[in-house]
Amino acid sequence: MQSVSARLWRHLGWRGATLAGLGALWIVYGLGLILTTRGSISAGTAPLIRIMCIEAWGGVWIGCGVVGMVAGMLRPGRDVWGFAAVCLLPAYWALSFTATAVTGDYEVAWAAVPIYAAIVLLIVVVAVLSRGRSRG
Repeated sequence: MQSVSARLWRHLGWRGATLAGLGALWIVYGLGLILTTRGSISAGTAPLIRIMCIEAWGGVWIGCGVVGMVAGMLRPGRDVWGFAAVCLLPAYWALSFTATAVTGDYEVAWAAVPIYAAIVLLIVVVAVLSRGRSRG
């Protein structure tokens, strides 16, 4: 008889583990945006905060995290929308930090861009390398 963790891994695989793990992390990050004041995040995301407040963006991070976690439980091929959900906000954050650095509104924002860009890149790599893999 397989252990629970072995059965869970067999079901999730790399795709599901990536989606579920990032989903959980996005939920925690969203809660952090809602519950704490972080000046550098607010400064770097100023273009996005003009659209809606940072707490609302925290809710969007949480929503995308839930979508990622749910998609992680689905079969490969049916989980593509989960990859879109977990890529969306890091891409927006990277663009926003780039814009604030380029315009001079927050000159040091350029230093955070590689972090968000790397997240998007790694998500895409996992999605591409694991496509078509069946689960258990």
